[in-house]
Amino acid sequence: MNKQTLAWGLLLAATGVQGAEVGVKGGSHYAAAAINSEQRAAGVQYGVEYSRGNSARYLAEATLGYGFRLGALHIAPRLGLFRTDLSPSEGTGEGINGGIRLMAPVPLARSTWLYIDYSLSPDATSHHLHSLHQLETGVSLQPARWLTLRSGYRYIASDGNYGWQDRALADGLFFGAAWRF
Repeated sequence: MNKQTLAWGLLLAATGVQGAEVGVKGGSHYAAAAINSEQRAAGVQYGVEYSRGNSARYLAEATLGYGFRLGALHIAPRLGLFRTDLSPSEGTGEGINGGIRLMAPVPLARSTWLYIDYSLSPDATSHHLHSLHQLETGVSLQPARWLTLRSGYRYIASDGNYGWQDRALADGLFFGAAWRF
């Protein structure tokens, strides 16, 4: 265990990651667990997330990006790898997605941020899946140095096969909490 902790510490120090958070979030039809780097810091950012829906569908994703500031706005473009079973008839799908997260502080509301996070995996970069879309938008509040609370709307779905209905894992409101260290 100590060797693993040391290895993770050296890896994070080498990449310039300034902090991390471990959290959960969920809505009426799904739950998710994630480990992320500090989302408002400049530099290398990473994330690993596992989402599971009520209908036994899942999405596992790992992302790597780079965050920077443009005035008060925090911008973080990223690339990710994912695996999902949103289409049980076609088996599991996997692919590469690209995305961006924008975060802006709320004026006169200390430690409160508005954010939007979107990623897309078009047909060309996915296998056994039509265009995976992920959208999350909401409010992030940090009431204590070690705690982050989030609430908003989340949508995870793939396009249906040639006119069929889209297959969604998440489509609705969510609430989440994360422990920061």
